[in-house]
Amino acid sequence: MDAGLAAVLGALAGSVATIGASVATGWSAREQARTAARAEHLRQRRDARQTIYEELITAAHAHSDLTKILLLPAPEDFSDLERLRLLPPGMDLMMVIRESEALHESVKKISTRVQLAGPKEVSTAAALVDEKSREVYAVLAVMRVPATYPGALSLSDQWRDGCTRFCDFSDAMDDFSERARIALDNDGTKN
Repeated sequence: MDAGLAAVLGALAGSVATIGASVATGWSAREQARTAARAEHLRQRRDARQTIYEELITAAHAHSDLTKILLLPAPEDFSDLERLRLLPPGMDLMMVIRESEALHESVKKISTRVQLAGPKEVSTAAALVDEKSREVYAVLAVMRVPATYPGALSLSDQWRDGCTRFCDFSDAMDDFSERARIALDNDGTKN
């Protein structure tokens, strides 16, 4: 082989190697940038979801804390009047009902935002928290109806129903918290 041809082939091989290295480096840099962008997107999405999830948990707990005084189980020998005396000083049933309505509305609005933020499992759990919050408020609202009204349950029966609905609300809140924790733990590598 001629020395000139060897030099040309050597230069050509060097050029191909340089071009190959440049392509590989460019591809690698692009993939790294794509991975970094994806990680940043997931981090921002996770942070936004965490904020909304925390808002729903806080609002639901506020509703729960207000209503548990009236709706938690009390001994069967409690009279309706004794149960009403469980309210903190300065609060009456109508005040609790109005506050329950306002807290439910807050839960409802935040639940809608959670449902939009996803993922599906968390959205479903948020919708259930909203539904159970509404049921707790509805039980309290019915307590405005005098027990002497035709078809009305006695106040004691209303409280028993309320206790069941309150427990369902509590369970829904626990389920939401667990699903939210799992969703926030997902680093994007899980399906």
